[in-house]
Amino acid sequence: MAKEQTTGAGPKAVAMVICDMVVRDEQTKNVSLIGLFNAVTGPRVPLRHDRMHVFVSLTNGHGDYDCLLQCKSPDEKVVFETRGKISLKDPLAVADLNLELRGLVFEVSGNYIFEFYCGGELLTMRRFFVIVKG
Repeated sequence: MAKEQTTGAGPKAVAMVICDMVVRDEQTKNVSLIGLFNAVTGPRVPLRHDRMHVFVSLTNGHGDYDCLLQCKSPDEKVVFETRGKISLKDPLAVADLNLELRGLVFEVSGNYIFEFYCGGELLTMRRFFVIVKG
């Protein structure tokens, strides 16, 4: 994935959070992240998770960038990925991305990793656990 129009060192990740819901107040534009979590549990695998949000904040960019979010299994196979674009008008601004993921299926228990790429560069990653309790 290539940068389309950039200056400087490129975007930097400020945060990456996994949660149940993201609520944006239309008046103030403030964002509330509801139900933050780092793991899902179930009686067996495969385990289906109906809905989660991956919330990413970026800064230090200027221009348009291709973005990629990947979820990798414990054996590093890509379970899920989604692509998109982000436009950063000012390197001092913070841009928030709310990626809603529906119907993810985790085939095995263990340590998964969400990786976020922007302009072809890995900006941040987050560990995520699938736990079987039966």
